[in-house]
Amino acid sequence: MTKAVLFDFDETLQDRTAAFEKYMDTFMAEFLPDLSEEEKNKRKKDMVDTGNGGYVNREEWYQGLIDLWKWENAPSKTVLAQHYDNQFGHHNVIFEGSVPLLKALRSRGIKTGVITNGPSVLQNMKMQESGLVPYCDIVIVSGDLPFAKPQPEIFIYTAEKLGIDAQDCVYVGDHPINDIKGALSAGMKAIRMNWGWFENQDLREDVPTICNIYDVLKYV
Repeated sequence: MTKAVLFDFDETLQDRTAAFEKYMDTFMAEFLPDLSEEEKNKRKKDMVDTGNGGYVNREEWYQGLIDLWKWENAPSKTVLAQHYDNQFGHHNVIFEGSVPLLKALRSRGIKTGVITNGPSVLQNMKMQESGLVPYCDIVIVSGDLPFAKPQPEIFIYTAEKLGIDAQDCVYVGDHPINDIKGALSAGMKAIRMNWGWFENQDLREDVPTICNIYDVLKYV
């Protein structure tokens, strides 16, 4: 019996791809406002192509962009990384089905929550500005803990905080390792959100696959 459905945030409850597009517009306006639209679009493509869906060391990533663009008088990689952590959370693009889904699950007596990897400031800001917190029983950010996905500890910790066995939880996420393998290793069931950077990568026959977050209701 499913007692809780827990979610990843980026590319699961929110369209991170669309959110990153909005962030890049802010980045260009602040740091490179005098570029032509053509050049801005080229550099935005560079940011997407090298960004690995957000799974990068932020300072190393920005230094790579500085080098790639031969960006003279660029802010330091540290300043740019801090900008990302302080600003990206203002650019959420929540999937249309996310709130109706969370409401529907709670109306069935199923607990809901989020387990998300990332720095505390950034991920907590995203959640606070997402509008989803009122529909969640728990929000867990790896930056607040000594473990992170795909370690089973973070999934088990969350279930224990809810007073539920991990085997009675379903976890929904887009990342084949951090989300799916991690949840399964903790004894949870899993649903794959097939979206974003990892779309169609390492899909599993033993894990249901969805492209619309509201379709979680078909499997719980």
